[in-house]
Amino acid sequence: MSLDPTPTGRRAAAWRFALLLGALLLALLLSKGPAHNGDAVEYSLQTIALVRHGSPDIRLDDIAVAKQLVPSRVGVYQIIEDDMRANKPELYAAFTRGKDGRVYAVHFFGYALLTALPFKLLQGLGVDPFKAYQLVNLGMLFVLGMSLFRLFGSTPKALLALALFMLSGGAQYWDWGSPECLSAAALLAALILYCDGAPLRAGLLAGLAALQNPTIVFFFGFAPLLRLCLLEGGARARLAALLRPRYLAALALGLAVFAVPPLYNLWQFGVPNIIVKLFSDPTLVNPTRLHSFYFDLNQGMLIGIPGVWAALLLFGWRGRPAAERRRNAALLGLCLLFSLALSVPALAVLNWNSGATGVMRYAFWGGAAFLFPLLWRLRDHPRWPLAPLLAVALVQALFTYSASRYHYLELSPLSRWVMQRAPGLVNPEPEIFAERNGHNDGNVRTDQVYGLSVEGPSNKLLYNLANGDIDVLLCGEGNSLAADNHTVDTMRHWRYINGPVRCKSGGGAGRTLAIEQFQQLQTQLLAFGWSNPERNGSGWDGVWSNGPNSRLQVAVDAAQPPATLTLSGYYFAGNRRSRLSVNGVDLGWHDLQQGAAVALPAAVRGASQLQIELAHEAPGEPGPGDQRHLALFLRKVVLR
Repeated sequence: MSLDPTPTGRRAAAWRFALLLGALLLALLLSKGPAHNGDAVEYSLQTIALVRHGSPDIRLDDIAVAKQLVPSRVGVYQIIEDDMRANKPELYAAFTRGKDGRVYAVHFFGYALLTALPFKLLQGLGVDPFKAYQLVNLGMLFVLGMSLFRLFGSTPKALLALALFMLSGGAQYWDWGSPECLSAAALLAALILYCDGAPLRAGLLAGLAALQNPTIVFFFGFAPLLRLCLLEGGARARLAALLRPRYLAALALGLAVFAVPPLYNLWQFGVPNIIVKLFSDPTLVNPTRLHSFYFDLNQGMLIGIPGVWAALLLFGWRGRPAAERRRNAALLGLCLLFSLALSVPALAVLNWNSGATGVMRYAFWGGAAFLFPLLWRLRDHPRWPLAPLLAVALVQALFTYSASRYHYLELSPLSRWVMQRAPGLVNPEPEIFAERNGHNDGNVRTDQVYGLSVEGPSNKLLYNLANGDIDVLLCGEGNSLAADNHTVDTMRHWRYINGPVRCKSGGGAGRTLAIEQFQQLQTQLLAFGWSNPERNGSGWDGVWSNGPNSRLQVAVDAAQPPATLTLSGYYFAGNRRSRLSVNGVDLGWHDLQQGAAVALPAAVRGASQLQIELAHEAPGEPGPGDQRHLALFLRKVVLR
């Protein structure tokens, strides 16, 4: 349905679209509750503080309210409370003290300020007040939808374009209690409106988007260039159009809004950006991080907008006039540069593998730089190519579904599949590989070895060159890593070994693996079916099995293989034996409490790795609140 060309017809069509869009977003609001993910702990406390006492400083009473409203985050709130009661100068991550000695979240409170009024209203109505975050996010989706209607003049096209945005990260983040969806929607709407003759609204939206994500300030440099690329006429006429007072005022308005957080930070913390001071390191800006931002198979932009990238490369070129092709190429080139400007400052963050649902948060709102040229290209086509766009939608839907299947401390199904079959093909940024295989946030240590965590043989590991014990850890005392291992060096002295680990004998007399190796080798040794290693003393240093089957993976020298294997440990109630197999050769049932050596058959000798499989007799749950299924507490592994 196209617009009636008369002003009255256009207004009526816009009202009808607004009502339809509002109804759809209301249905979405009612479909689920808020997700307290991302930086929701910060923003929840900021909102409560603003509602309760009109200031962003966090007080103990605010934390008490938060505990009641968000029981799922009580543990984190308690840490903050304990730090405040102890009057610690350095607080739990993402909180700090201002010049007045009070406690503040490190993120600016602009997003919390937007949610304060709906929070108060919902609280008065007896509704979950944290649905205020969903309301604010959906409000910006409404603004984006109206901008798309202005762009296309068609209800179906505007709704399809909004659906594409939702399939490009919006579906993952609209219900989060943090501003990712707001920033992404506001940035895309600002790009559309600035280039479509509504600069003041665009400037305000870009300023709002930059309140919480300051690298969006590059909008104010690139938006005029994008508009210049799209304007018709000679160079002088286009430049004159660019310098019209409304457009200059729009840039000034947006920059004024953007300037509020740096000025506040200067006043309260003495620096323009407290996050940059506390949680960034410029030496992390490197090619590995940049490649990760765009192409990582767990959280890179590639898995957020693969269909959009494909459409930009394949659609709008063949059969189009030469002038249009040149404009499309220039616009795409500018948008690529804009995307780089958005991405490079983000590379410096300390916490690269931060909470995400699929595509990382920086790459989600940075993806607006690619959605915009595709949408503008579609504007020039009265009839949209149905089959290619359905293919784009299908690809986006598949990756959106995939994002819901894994946690940010797990490998994506695609990444795991690729690394299992071609371990050298992808080498993720070290923090991503270590945290997603170790299933642990924020504890990447140079003295540990991180192995690919999969059910089958693990043929990929990561270690740091600063670890002087790596030969002993992987190959045993007196032995060393062989020179023919397939290695790839990455950032900050981390190195991947792709494929089975190969060891070279140096005359080492056997090997013993115990708690030290369990902790340092983690998933490279404890490949599957194990809990976290424990130090309990009194003979109880080791690791519990978890589940019906467990697997150990040990590198050996194929030229001088061990002759015997000893597994020593204690059994959980109801278990008296374990079925043992090595590299697929069944060695029968054994009582591992006896600590007897088991002869390794000739069939497994000559292998560079031993895959030691344990089938447990009767795994059981230890008690309420502990969902593990325990059978064997493994104390040590001895190879002779």
